[in-house]
Amino acid sequence: MVNKKITTIGNLAIDDIILYDEQKMYLESVGGNAIYSAIGAVVWGNEPIIQARKGNNFPELSLELLGKYGISTDLVNVPSNDIRCWMLYEQEGARQFLNQSSSGTNYEMSIIGSELSVDNLKADGVHVAPMPTDVQKSVIKMIKRNKASHTVISWDPHIDYLENDEFNQLAFEMLGYIDIFLPSKEEAITMFGANNLQDAARAFADAGPEIVVIKKSIDGSLLYIKQLDKFYKIQAFPSKTVDPTGAGDSFCGGFLSCFIETKNPVLSSAYGTVSASFVVEHAGALSVLKSNFADKHKRLTYIEKLITEL
Repeated sequence: MVNKKITTIGNLAIDDIILYDEQKMYLESVGGNAIYSAIGAVVWGNEPIIQARKGNNFPELSLELLGKYGISTDLVNVPSNDIRCWMLYEQEGARQFLNQSSSGTNYEMSIIGSELSVDNLKADGVHVAPMPTDVQKSVIKMIKRNKASHTVISWDPHIDYLENDEFNQLAFEMLGYIDIFLPSKEEAITMFGANNLQDAARAFADAGPEIVVIKKSIDGSLLYIKQLDKFYKIQAFPSKTVDPTGAGDSFCGGFLSCFIETKNPVLSSAYGTVSASFVVEHAGALSVLKSNFADKHKRLTYIEKLITEL
């Protein structure tokens, strides 16, 4: 693929990961949705740029290592602690993400629209990762005002804020500004208010985006293409999961990498699935980047064969 310019906008974080079923723990893992979204693009040879806030204690060496692996950063320094999060993976797939007492808050550490570099918003693709909904609105509106004519905007909401009725309504309004909507199953159900994912996807598309992909973790994803009024089921790749953190974010980066080149949402869903398959096999973002992704096309072929129209 031709290298395209991608910008990912979201959070940096330091994750302390506890996996109950595996009885394992990974402490001080560099992460954050902006980084994992960028990794999804790196899998396919892109060299994305991250826009985010950086606080008092994010390790500088980690930022240097991101650059070594092709991820540039355009960061806004703020006088707060960086996000430090307990990633608690409970029995049978349940999970909780809890900011630690010493952590900066999501609001303190989420970049706002006026802090964005306009040049980065003219990329071929711009992805907005989970942050507070009103913050995301300021970001998406700034992208919409400054993007190039060909720029594709994708958006992944944050479930914690969709449970607020006011923010939920705001989220539906924001759908009118974007091209691709990439919620998780839990976010889709919370936002739509019912469990029927196909009805939810249609409702989201009716509000704006041409493409909706609902991510369903180990159950793959559901793709809806508004122009065709068609649904597709994409299976997950059977990876040996070490740590599921960042899988959904990396899916978004992989999807966008393909879509800005091919405009093929079915193929893009397979690309996103491959990106996620590498992320879950490692603990921490820097560990993922050390992989050479040598069998990505083999994985892509495997996934493409299993895609079904519903």
